[in-house]
Amino acid sequence: MQHALLVINPKSRNGHSEELTEAIDLLRNSGIEVEVCVTESPSHMASCIENYSENKGVVIVAGGDGTISSALESIYKSEQTLAILPMGTANDLARSLGISHDVVAAAQAIVNDKRERINLAKVNHSYFVNVAHVGLGVEVTRELTSEMKKYFGVFAYLGAFTSVMKRNKSFKVQIEADGWKESVRAIHLAVGNGRYYGGGNVVDDDSTLLDGQLNLFCLKPIRWWRLLLLGVNFRNGNLQKAERVVCKKARKISIKTSRAKHIQADGEFKTDTPANFEVMPKAIEAVVGDMPLPNVNKD
Repeated sequence: MQHALLVINPKSRNGHSEELTEAIDLLRNSGIEVEVCVTESPSHMASCIENYSENKGVVIVAGGDGTISSALESIYKSEQTLAILPMGTANDLARSLGISHDVVAAAQAIVNDKRERINLAKVNHSYFVNVAHVGLGVEVTRELTSEMKKYFGVFAYLGAFTSVMKRNKSFKVQIEADGWKESVRAIHLAVGNGRYYGGGNVVDDDSTLLDGQLNLFCLKPIRWWRLLLLGVNFRNGNLQKAERVVCKKARKISIKTSRAKHIQADGEFKTDTPANFEVMPKAIEAVVGDMPLPNVNKD
């Protein structure tokens, strides 16, 4: 690697961190020429990436999962290699890639230049890497504020979840997944592509960004106190045998709801239902660390 485009989101939780300066110095002292683009908007970020033309370079996104999600389409279509300096709150893609949350250590992973081709997911016409949500997950994201994420970090997700779970309403959803069909009433539906979401929750205990699969889980109406009891299952990705949960693996999934509902992915609004999901195996080359492996010892 000889060159890198560093795209910085100044609004990220650690957007003005001194660690970022140390990380840039490490990259440059390792012989990598670093071109910096401080983004003013998603369209400006896309323009920076699309105009980057170094053949032996990478695009480094300094920001959180939302920033990375906004950059995905440009990186994918321009066939660039993605690298990350995690500077958000949850940094779930960094977890899935085995990249340290320490920005300087993440820069060292870029210097080490270990690469894998990873899955990319698509919902309608939008791309995502972690998880897309309908229902409870969307309400949690709405409840979160920049101040909450800044001061409480990943614990802000727990606070937002506690706040919304008592008032969350159910909805009817029809699901099709690789020929399998089911119609259920739900309070939450998620389609995962990566391994982590929501500040370190596991999508499924054998999911990775290399498996070429989507993981759907749909939560049927349940009393809030019983939902709390499922917290460990959600954290560890052990939902297959959990009560009131529908799980399915597939490469293509479609959902229809009785009324149009918002879909958020990677912390950003993407589209509304009805929606078609598909996985794009090995769609993007990414710089990785020690990527987490599936739980091969599960029951």
